[in-house]
Amino acid sequence: MIAPLRMTESSDGRGLERRVFPRKETRLQADLLRLDHTLPALRQPCVTVDMRDVSYGGLSAISDTPLVTGERVSVSVPRQGLAGGWDAYGYVIRCAPSGTGYRVAVEFDRLPAA
Repeated sequence: MIAPLRMTESSDGRGLERRVFPRKETRLQADLLRLDHTLPALRQPCVTVDMRDVSYGGLSAISDTPLVTGERVSVSVPRQGLAGGWDAYGYVIRCAPSGTGYRVAVEFDRLPAA
């Protein structure tokens, strides 16, 4: 069964948001291991990003390095004090220049049903 879209008011007041999973703002760093065998990925296989928000479905972050749309990545968030670290696989759905680097959006792979 597919989860219905949740139409909620966005936090920035821009109207309704069509996200299935709510986003949680965060200020953590994450390491993205680039899994593709492209020349840019082989030259710089690991990119550290500053996460802006995260949800069950993906994350948004700022990177100093541009990533390629569709690029496969492994996300690793290290342990922070009492909060445990976590890992996920996904792919880049968007990478756009911003004033502080590149705004990157990663969609996580869906977990298989048990």
